Amino acid sequence: MMPRTEPLRPALATAAPAAWPLQSRLELAALPGAVPCARLHTRQLLWEWGLTALAETVELLISELTTNAVNASAKSAGSQSGGPRAGGLPVIQLCLASDRRNVLVRVWDSSRETPRRQDVATEAESGRGLLLVEHLSAQWGCYLPEASAGKVVWAIVTQAAI
Repeated sequence: MMPRTEPLRPALATAAPAAWPLQSRLELAALPGAVPCARLHTRQLLWEWGLTALAETVELLISELTTNAVNASAKSAGSQSGGPRAGGLPVIQLCLASDRRNVLVRVWDSSRETPRRQDVATEAESGRGLLLVEHLSAQWGCYLPEASAGKVVWAIVTQAAI
């Protein structure tokens, strides 16, 4: 499955708050330390929401998407001035939402470059992140927000997907 990259926002990923009554938003500086912070936040939040059965899968997705966002932000930091900044550093935003059965993960970064799954050699040490995202999620994609710079990469984890 290739990600959605149309300008229109995917319906499930941008549904009204009533469709996803449990919501959390976390803004982090786009530094390597953002990845473990995002994982810890996710683990605690899913525990509070009573969704511990999905925690391991969602944490893996968070790791991949947050790492990609940090890397994309580092690449675009010198070439773009748009997007929020924390103390002069580019930031990423992690948004988690749930309808009490499924979890929607959205990660925003300041880069407009959309992710593309790569074909990698068997011995390659990296490049398989989006393949993992595709495998672990029921749906995933990317959209370019109209009201701000950057992109949002999203994934939905369901009980059936794990």
